[in-house]
Amino acid sequence: MGLIFHYKEHQFIAGISLSKVDGIRTNLKIKVKGDDISKPILEFQHCQLSETLNNNLTRFGYVTPTPVQMQVIPVGLSCHDVLACAQTGSGKTAAFLVPIIQRIYLEIDWSLKNKRSFNLSNALGLIMAPTRELCMQIEKQAKQLMQGLPNMKTALLVGGLPLPPQLHRLRSGVQIIVATPGRMQEVLTHSAVELSSVKIFVLDEVDTMLQMGFEQQVQEVIEKLPEQRQILMFSATIPSSIESLAAKLLINPVYVSVGSPSAPNASVKQIVLWVEDKSKKKRLFSILQDSRHFRPPILVFVDSKMGADLLAEAVQKGVANFTACQCMATNHRVTEVGFWSHSLLVINFDMPLSVEEYVHQVGRAGRLGKRWMALTFINNTNKLVFLDLVETLQPLDVKLPEELLNSPHLLQQKQRTNQSARKRKYRDTLVTQENLMDLIKKNSTRRKKVS
Repeated sequence: MGLIFHYKEHQFIAGISLSKVDGIRTNLKIKVKGDDISKPILEFQHCQLSETLNNNLTRFGYVTPTPVQMQVIPVGLSCHDVLACAQTGSGKTAAFLVPIIQRIYLEIDWSLKNKRSFNLSNALGLIMAPTRELCMQIEKQAKQLMQGLPNMKTALLVGGLPLPPQLHRLRSGVQIIVATPGRMQEVLTHSAVELSSVKIFVLDEVDTMLQMGFEQQVQEVIEKLPEQRQILMFSATIPSSIESLAAKLLINPVYVSVGSPSAPNASVKQIVLWVEDKSKKKRLFSILQDSRHFRPPILVFVDSKMGADLLAEAVQKGVANFTACQCMATNHRVTEVGFWSHSLLVINFDMPLSVEEYVHQVGRAGRLGKRWMALTFINNTNKLVFLDLVETLQPLDVKLPEELLNSPHLLQQKQRTNQSARKRKYRDTLVTQENLMDLIKKNSTRRKKVS
């Protein structure tokens, strides 16, 4: 049985002209692509949600929808597959929780009222995210928004916690599952969950999930889902690997991009420091002992598990009244030291290999509208990302170290980029059989404008 919920546009939203909708999207840096795309909402009440869900949004501080929520919520309620790209900390969790909760609740309510056969023990929604902490955060927000809605329960399936209680929770009957790929796969091997009733599947932070090597686990879970299902994919970046995955999984999707996904969250104050490798530990200790920067909880990113273990031990010995905890990795190479639930300060002790990873890590410092800091140590060890980092941060007026700006490595990268651009420009000016018609059309358009 498919979900019976059908999204109906609010009268006020329906009355907004398409030209004004384009203006709204332009001002909010919302880009969309696809067929039959719903207009963005301006207030949560425009979604015409159940009264309880609407009240819960207000109760837990969701006063005005963020740009990603404005566009993704109505598209999600319209039953479209979605690939959404937005910065970490932009409000995308609520952007998928609102549609999944509203649709599942109304499906259950309608079925029970009309005495249709319905098995409350089978989950209708599945949300997968790459890390335990993120899953815990998602489930916490889901429980908040589901308060007071009858026959709505969640199950949290994550590693690092005992499996038996999680299996018991599943067997008691839940409507929404929040899981990491590894634990979800483990639960499936126990035949402890039935996914044939799942109608809405959410993949959050897909780029991190692929970087951590979870694509195979994700594919195996998807094979257990019914053919008729809605898939919502969310990511801070859209590399070719995600485009390829989306092409395999999504049917006639709507693509939504909000802001500049390749840039860090604007709510985070970023500081880049030139620190040689041999001086990084001493500099970290001085920051942790400085009242201007000591804003626990603090998250420190390190490039290996062994490095994180050693650094955590050194911090506990070398910094008075400071307790460090070595947490699980957020991607395929970076390990964390500290506590990263709504971290107020992020420190990139080891600069990641790409700006995309940097964007993810910096985003950990800016959650739910708070404005805090991200400190990054950089030196010639990180020369391969110099140009990408400078081009990402200079438009944001982030002050960069002179050692970076005057680096010969940066100059060489700029020269190579300029040479490549000139070569591409030269190739584009060559007339070939393939581009001849395009050139004719362009010239024809120019002549019309002149006349």
